[in-house]
Amino acid sequence: MAVSTTVAGLLALLQAASAPPATPAAPPPDPAALPSPLPVDSSTVPGTPASTAVKLREVDTRMTVPVLINGKGPFRFIVDSGATRTVISSALATQLGLPSAGTVPLHSVGGESEVPAVHIDSLYVGALPAKEIVAPVLDEANLGGLGILGIDTLQNKKVVIDLVHRAMSVEPADKYTSPAADGEIVVTARSRFGQLVLADADAAGQKIYAIVDTGSMVTLGNLTLRDKLVRRKRAAPQTLSITDVTGLKIIASYAPISDLRLGDFHMQNVVIAFDDAHAFDRFGLSKKPAMLLGMDIMQGFDRVSIDFARRKVRLLKRGGSESSGYSVIVNPLKQ
Repeated sequence: MAVSTTVAGLLALLQAASAPPATPAAPPPDPAALPSPLPVDSSTVPGTPASTAVKLREVDTRMTVPVLINGKGPFRFIVDSGATRTVISSALATQLGLPSAGTVPLHSVGGESEVPAVHIDSLYVGALPAKEIVAPVLDEANLGGLGILGIDTLQNKKVVIDLVHRAMSVEPADKYTSPAADGEIVVTARSRFGQLVLADADAAGQKIYAIVDTGSMVTLGNLTLRDKLVRRKRAAPQTLSITDVTGLKIIASYAPISDLRLGDFHMQNVVIAFDDAHAFDRFGLSKKPAMLLGMDIMQGFDRVSIDFARRKVRLLKRGGSESSGYSVIVNPLKQ
């Protein structure tokens, strides 16, 4: 059985790339003009039993959850399994009066840079204990939200994204590895700088290393992968521009891939962007065919579970109990 969906994130980038030049940026937002926090009730306040499964909201194709910062909020933060650090927007940091923590190095898709940081005494998400962190500060316009939850917050935890009911949970990692449920694929990963790298994957028959990146709207392959596919005439790339969370722009190319395999799950006609982004060098994958799996790919599943402690990624196929060999067609040409 095959189903059809769209690559909304990549289409948005392609439309932006072909749009007229943008007008000059507006002045930094007044903290008083920030969006109001989520209503405070038992379904949204982190730390209460009812909030173990917190409702998600979509930012493009990325997901956000409510968090409490020093007891205030909740505020919506993007869940980013590909980010090394939790980040807060400059406007929200100013509104909350968070003290400066100097500057810290930050790795993003576009490169490494020194950015200002603030000290957060307690950050709550879900029913998990509060965490004290030093958080880099970036412009909200580049973040796409009020903040990002990175693996410094998610490490040793399990993140479950329910794409059917638009909800997620951040909870303690599994104590034991349970067998795969009907229609579920379990892929064992390796850990590189906290991120989980899937080794049982290939693109158009080319073996790849894949990282689940819930903070990216689009799936990004490195140039090593692109060159191998082009050489085998399995891709014909075109160009587009991508802006990362620090505002750095990279010129990438994109092309449809006939087949993407994760474990025994196949996705057909997947559109992938290509660039030798800094992230690949950071993970030691710049010379190996590799890919950051964005939320455009995750839309092809009913549920995605990322267990950082057990190094397992579980992917529940659309419809749950379909037989092996099930595939999803990701067709950017159809709305």
